[in-house]
Amino acid sequence: MMPGILAERSTAGQLVNDVDVFGEPEQGTPTRVTVQVRACLSFGELLAMLVFTPGLNLLWEELDEDEAIRYGVQFAALSADLLDLYYLASYVTALYRGDEVLHTERVYPAVEVDYLMAVGRAVTRVFGVTA
Repeated sequence: MMPGILAERSTAGQLVNDVDVFGEPEQGTPTRVTVQVRACLSFGELLAMLVFTPGLNLLWEELDEDEAIRYGVQFAALSADLLDLYYLASYVTALYRGDEVLHTERVYPAVEVDYLMAVGRAVTRVFGVTA
């Protein structure tokens, strides 16, 4: 069992250091806070998140914008399924390198290779990791 801390409900203002209330408080709704989360992601995981996250559609022009790439990863991290991400990362890394795709019993989404390569170059530029 994980230890936990019970805190009193708050309606506005700063709760503790480095945690801020998000938006204006509304009667009868839960307080939302902004939190920072650290994650260790590989090239393949970053690539898979940027290419396959539903609702994240980076345009070709956005691939040149570092901030768009960072925001895309933040958006994707909120909806990532870690087990699926593992397989998708393996898949896109193989495609990116031109290697044999493993786990062929799984059905993978299609991706345009030119787009995949462009996203991979953006990942390397912004985060400094390569396949």
